[in-house]
Amino acid sequence: MKIKNILLIVFVLLMLPASPASAHKVIIFAWVEDGMIHTESSFGSKRKAKDSIITVMDEKGLMVHQGKTDQDGKYSFKIPDHIQSDLILNLTAGTGHQAQWKLSRDELKIPPSQKDIQAAMKEKETLEESPSVFKIIGGIAIIFLLALAVKFSKRKPNLK
Repeated sequence: MKIKNILLIVFVLLMLPASPASAHKVIIFAWVEDGMIHTESSFGSKRKAKDSIITVMDEKGLMVHQGKTDQDGKYSFKIPDHIQSDLILNLTAGTGHQAQWKLSRDELKIPPSQKDIQAAMKEKETLEESPSVFKIIGGIAIIFLLALAVKFSKRKPNLK
Protein backbone atom coordinates (compact mmCIF):
# COMPACT_ATOMS: atom_id res chain seq x y z
CA MET A 1 0.00 0.00 0.00
CA LYS A 2 2.89 2.37 0.73
CA ILE A 3 4.38 1.81 -2.72
CA LYS A 4 1.05 2.68 -4.30
CA ASN A 5 0.87 5.95 -2.36
CA ILE A 6 4.47 6.82 -3.16
CA LEU A 7 3.91 6.16 -6.88
CA LEU A 8 0.80 8.34 -6.82
CA ILE A 9 2.70 11.21 -5.19
CA VAL A 10 5.59 10.85 -7.66
CA PHE A 11 3.15 10.81 -10.55
CA VAL A 12 1.41 13.97 -9.35
CA LEU A 13 4.74 15.74 -8.83
CA LEU A 14 5.90 14.76 -12.31
CA MET A 15 2.70 16.05 -13.85
CA LEU A 16 2.89 19.50 -12.24
CA PRO A 17 5.53 20.96 -14.57
CA ALA A 18 4.08 19.28 -17.67
CA SER A 19 2.85 21.74 -20.27
CA PRO A 20 -0.44 21.14 -22.04
CA ALA A 21 -0.22 19.08 -25.21
CA SER A 22 -0.17 21.14 -28.36
CA ALA A 23 -0.81 18.45 -30.94
CA HIS A 24 -4.38 19.62 -31.47
CA LYS A 25 -4.17 23.31 -30.70
CA VAL A 26 -5.88 25.66 -33.09
CA ILE A 27 -4.63 29.11 -33.99
CA ILE A 28 -6.42 32.14 -35.39
CA PHE A 29 -4.43 35.00 -36.87
CA ALA A 30 -6.10 38.27 -37.91
CA TRP A 31 -5.05 41.54 -39.48
CA VAL A 32 -6.66 44.67 -40.91
CA GLU A 33 -6.09 45.77 -44.49
CA ASP A 34 -8.04 48.14 -46.75
CA GLY A 35 -11.10 48.35 -44.49
CA MET A 36 -11.32 44.57 -44.19
CA ILE A 37 -10.47 42.11 -41.42
CA HIS A 38 -8.66 39.06 -42.75
CA THR A 39 -8.19 35.84 -40.80
CA GLU A 40 -6.21 32.64 -41.22
CA SER A 41 -6.86 29.66 -38.99
CA SER A 42 -4.97 26.41 -38.64
CA PHE A 43 -4.08 23.65 -36.24
CA GLY A 44 -0.58 23.56 -34.74
CA SER A 45 0.48 21.06 -37.39
CA LYS A 46 -0.30 23.62 -40.13
CA ARG A 47 -3.46 21.72 -41.08
CA LYS A 48 -6.05 24.34 -42.09
CA ALA A 49 -9.12 24.88 -39.88
CA LYS A 50 -11.77 24.28 -42.56
CA ASP A 51 -15.43 25.25 -42.09
CA SER A 52 -14.78 26.67 -38.62
CA ILE A 53 -17.01 29.29 -37.06
CA ILE A 54 -15.60 32.76 -36.39
CA THR A 55 -17.62 34.91 -33.99
CA VAL A 56 -16.67 38.57 -33.58
CA MET A 57 -17.51 40.23 -30.27
CA ASP A 58 -17.05 43.75 -28.98
CA GLU A 59 -15.68 44.56 -25.52
CA LYS A 60 -19.16 44.34 -24.00
CA GLY A 61 -19.59 40.78 -25.26
CA LEU A 62 -22.09 41.65 -27.98
CA MET A 63 -21.76 39.71 -31.23
CA VAL A 64 -21.08 42.09 -34.12
CA HIS A 65 -20.33 39.54 -36.85
CA GLN A 66 -20.20 35.81 -37.52
CA GLY A 67 -18.80 33.80 -40.41
CA LYS A 68 -17.20 30.55 -41.51
CA THR A 69 -13.69 29.79 -42.75
CA ASP A 70 -13.17 28.41 -46.24
CA GLN A 71 -11.27 25.24 -47.23
CA ASP A 72 -7.96 27.08 -46.72
CA GLY A 73 -8.92 28.21 -43.19
CA LYS A 74 -9.34 31.81 -44.35
CA TYR A 75 -12.17 34.27 -43.79
CA SER A 76 -12.41 38.00 -44.56
CA PHE A 77 -15.10 40.55 -43.81
CA LYS A 78 -15.68 44.30 -43.83
CA ILE A 79 -14.94 46.09 -40.58
CA PRO A 80 -18.34 46.53 -38.90
CA ASP A 81 -19.63 50.12 -38.90
CA HIS A 82 -19.58 52.27 -35.77
CA ILE A 83 -17.17 50.07 -33.79
CA GLN A 84 -15.86 52.02 -30.80
CA SER A 85 -14.09 49.20 -28.98
CA ASP A 86 -11.60 46.41 -29.44
CA LEU A 87 -12.85 43.36 -31.30
CA ILE A 88 -12.37 39.79 -30.10
CA LEU A 89 -12.41 37.10 -32.77
CA ASN A 90 -13.33 33.66 -31.41
CA LEU A 91 -12.64 30.60 -33.54
CA THR A 92 -14.52 27.35 -32.89
CA ALA A 93 -12.96 24.51 -34.89
CA GLY A 94 -14.77 21.50 -33.52
CA THR A 95 -15.19 19.98 -30.10
CA GLY A 96 -12.74 21.51 -27.66
CA HIS A 97 -10.77 23.39 -30.32
CA GLN A 98 -11.04 27.11 -29.70
CA ALA A 99 -8.78 30.09 -30.23
CA GLN A 100 -9.01 33.83 -29.83
CA TRP A 101 -7.44 36.92 -31.40
CA LYS A 102 -7.91 40.48 -30.24
CA LEU A 103 -7.84 43.45 -32.60
CA SER A 104 -7.44 46.76 -30.82
CA ARG A 105 -9.60 49.76 -31.65
CA ASP A 106 -6.46 51.48 -32.99
CA GLU A 107 -5.73 48.63 -35.42
CA LEU A 108 -9.25 48.96 -36.83
CA LYS A 109 -8.73 52.64 -37.70
CA ILE A 110 -5.09 52.84 -38.75
CA PRO A 111 -3.81 50.63 -41.56
CA PRO A 112 -0.85 48.54 -40.33
CA SER A 113 2.58 49.12 -41.76
CA GLN A 114 4.41 46.37 -43.63
CA LYS A 115 6.63 45.90 -40.53
CA ASP A 116 3.55 45.22 -38.37
CA ILE A 117 2.29 42.60 -40.83
CA GLN A 118 5.71 40.93 -40.97
CA ALA A 119 5.97 40.85 -37.16
CA ALA A 120 2.47 39.37 -36.87
CA MET A 121 3.25 36.74 -39.53
CA LYS A 122 6.44 35.79 -37.65
CA GLU A 123 4.36 35.37 -34.47
CA LYS A 124 1.92 33.11 -36.38
CA GLU A 125 4.78 31.00 -37.73
CA THR A 126 6.22 30.63 -34.21
CA LEU A 127 2.85 29.38 -32.96
CA GLU A 128 2.69 26.83 -35.77
CA GLU A 129 6.13 25.32 -35.16
CA SER A 130 6.31 21.61 -34.55
CA PRO A 131 6.85 20.44 -30.97
CA SER A 132 10.47 20.07 -29.89
CA VAL A 133 12.15 16.71 -29.33
CA PHE A 134 12.07 17.39 -25.58
CA LYS A 135 8.29 17.84 -25.61
CA ILE A 136 7.85 14.61 -27.55
CA ILE A 137 10.13 12.66 -25.18
CA GLY A 138 8.36 14.26 -22.20
CA GLY A 139 4.98 13.18 -23.58
CA ILE A 140 6.20 9.61 -24.07
CA ALA A 141 7.59 9.59 -20.52
CA ILE A 142 4.24 10.76 -19.13
CA ILE A 143 2.42 8.00 -21.03
CA PHE A 144 4.90 5.44 -19.70
CA LEU A 145 4.45 6.67 -16.13
CA LEU A 146 0.66 6.54 -16.50
CA ALA A 147 0.86 2.94 -17.73
CA LEU A 148 3.17 2.07 -14.83
CA ALA A 149 0.80 3.67 -12.32
CA VAL A 150 -2.15 1.71 -13.76
CA LYS A 151 -0.17 -1.52 -13.60
CA PHE A 152 0.72 -1.02 -9.94
CA SER A 153 -2.79 0.09 -8.99
CA LYS A 154 -4.31 -3.11 -10.47
CA ARG A 155 -1.79 -5.36 -8.79
CA LYS A 156 -3.34 -7.77 -6.28
CA PRO A 157 -1.82 -7.73 -2.80
CA ASN A 158 0.09 -10.84 -1.71
CA LEU A 159 -1.89 -12.73 0.89
CA LYS A 160 0.23 -14.79 3.28
